[in-house]
Amino acid sequence: MTITTPPAVSMVEDSTALDVRSALRRLLDSRFTPQELLQFVADDDDVDRELWTTIARDLGLTALLIPEDLGGAGASARESAAVLVELGRSVAPVPYLSSAVIATTALVQCARLGSPSAAGVLPDVADGAIAVLAIPAGRSSHSAANSTVTATSSADGSVVVSGNIAQVLGAAGATSILVPAEHHGAASLVLVTDDAPRVAVSRRTGIDRTRATADLQFDAVGGVIVADGEGARVAVQVALDTGAALLASEQVGICEWSLDAATQYLTVRHQFGRPIGSYQALRHRTAQLWIDINHARAAAIYAASTLADGSADQAVAGSLAQAYCSTTALRVVEETLQMHGGIGFTWDHPLHLYLKRAFADTVLLGDADTHKRALAALIDIPQPAGWSAA
Repeated sequence: MTITTPPAVSMVEDSTALDVRSALRRLLDSRFTPQELLQFVADDDDVDRELWTTIARDLGLTALLIPEDLGGAGASARESAAVLVELGRSVAPVPYLSSAVIATTALVQCARLGSPSAAGVLPDVADGAIAVLAIPAGRSSHSAANSTVTATSSADGSVVVSGNIAQVLGAAGATSILVPAEHHGAASLVLVTDDAPRVAVSRRTGIDRTRATADLQFDAVGGVIVADGEGARVAVQVALDTGAALLASEQVGICEWSLDAATQYLTVRHQFGRPIGSYQALRHRTAQLWIDINHARAAAIYAASTLADGSADQAVAGSLAQAYCSTTALRVVEETLQMHGGIGFTWDHPLHLYLKRAFADTVLLGDADTHKRALAALIDIPQPAGWSAA
């Protein structure tokens, strides 16, 4: 019997990913300060469109996951993960995860299945047009879902969709909507464009004011089927798995900002004539955060690398990264909040925005328990006696 060892997958960022991070951080540092973030939230907007346009057209980052033959940059999940780390550091209110990762992945899958309509919108998405996969924000590929939208064929051969989908991430301003629908008793994906009449978008006010969700109502809206049957199911699954794996990188960015903010504050804040960072208890807590963040970073980079390399381990890596990084990000921000004392609890400090983003991310695309159960099934860990999946 011959035993083969799969090729090693890197758990450190390569030079290209570091270059992407460097360019995006310069932009965010100059164009999107914490004060501008607080003002954006106070203005109650959905998307910073000027920032989004710069990210898309000046830096070309929305084209990363689109192959060159479909009008994109032909990069990989490694580079998209680097983008999400920096966007996590700034909790920038742009729909990168929902449009440039999740919806784009689904559109690429449909284009590869032979849909000219899906292929036709990808160049616009690469140029910054917002696309959305109309899936409830808390759903993952491991959670069961019943279709709430039906697709009906018209006499002229076109398709109309009717129904509603709640809490769709990144729906505001979307020009292309991929709608999972039931068509003749089978799964399908219907592409609806923004010029279609009778699409009602109702914004939801959630805990995370930097990432809006909305309810979508379709009233006999015309569209075109871009995938059906098993192809539609796989397209949605791949998009959700990719989104969950790369969400871990955003959570690492939240951790990095939080640790930087904590160490800076511990240096400048004095108590009893000395910096509070000189006290052993706080030094040990900060050191533990540094250890936890490095574990999270390795898990996130590994998940992105398995996607980039098409590794057979990508399902395991994705669930592992999400199960660990979502809880780690929330704990790191909570610790940072405690270290800041009273100032950290004020609305004048941006910390509360990071806390809300970290908390919202714990249930986005599946919570930690969902991914732990998926991971256990993937690596054949038996279910404990008396354990319930509910």
